[in-house]
Amino acid sequence: MLYKKQAEIGNLIRLYSGRDPQLFRMKVEKFLKSKLKSSKLQDINAGLYLLVSMSFEPFINVHSVKETAEGYPDYLFHLATKDKAKLNEFIDHLAKTRFLRNVQLDGLELYPAILEAELPLRPALFLDFDDKYEGGGLSPARVSTDKFNAYKDLYKDVAEVLNRQLVIVAGINNLLHRGDYNAFPDLGRKKQPTSLNDFADIPFGSKMDWLDNCWFYFDKDAVDNQLRNAIAHFKAEYDDSTQLITYYPKLEGMGQEKAQTMYFLDFMRKLLSSFREMHYLHHLVKSIYYYRILIQKKDG
Repeated sequence: MLYKKQAEIGNLIRLYSGRDPQLFRMKVEKFLKSKLKSSKLQDINAGLYLLVSMSFEPFINVHSVKETAEGYPDYLFHLATKDKAKLNEFIDHLAKTRFLRNVQLDGLELYPAILEAELPLRPALFLDFDDKYEGGGLSPARVSTDKFNAYKDLYKDVAEVLNRQLVIVAGINNLLHRGDYNAFPDLGRKKQPTSLNDFADIPFGSKMDWLDNCWFYFDKDAVDNQLRNAIAHFKAEYDDSTQLITYYPKLEGMGQEKAQTMYFLDFMRKLLSSFREMHYLHHLVKSIYYYRILIQKKDG
């Protein structure tokens, strides 16, 4: 059903990012066959997330996403109980730097691309039912006629949004453990971040080191930094006949000797896992927006 509507869904998501929220409201009401409560910002956002939830239900673990999304407000209210001023300062910082808005829009931009990739993602979805499958293995099943090159940039883009979403996770983690969103644990290193702004510039693979006793559980298969680096630096090769990907994750000067391999199916599974992780954290962005609108009484 959704496969036939992917162009319409993509257009609606892009329309939300435009400058005419009332046009989006009119179009999304028609698509959802349901009226939004009002034209207020919170209800426009409700229309967006009803659209996203319905459209991407086949790609996610519905019960897990529901539990996680409903838990985010509890975290925020817990932090508000501890020190509401500090939490407000954190959210104000995210809003004033436009970081929150940009992360939201960057994430939304990738949803239509995931819909367009649904055909080669279908076998990866069925691996949910294979208890013996281990991420990163070698599964030589042909996925589709689509090629690795068509989706490696999508994987890289999803990883980049995850990289930026980690900044919000870190800010909340610092508030939980140290009461200051800029306060990172002292690991005795020279390059310790002294602020959330510093942390944002840390490479993706090193960010996890600074999330001590993190409140958010990350799927390790979704944050394969070696694969991401290899793709980002054009150090990956693809054999169309076997669908085998060969990539070189480490710096080796002019030589490329220490190769790693995976089949296209395994790669699409990693793409799916990364998208799911991004989707979990997109709900966190949504929750912070609602806190800002309904509790702080601020629009942007």
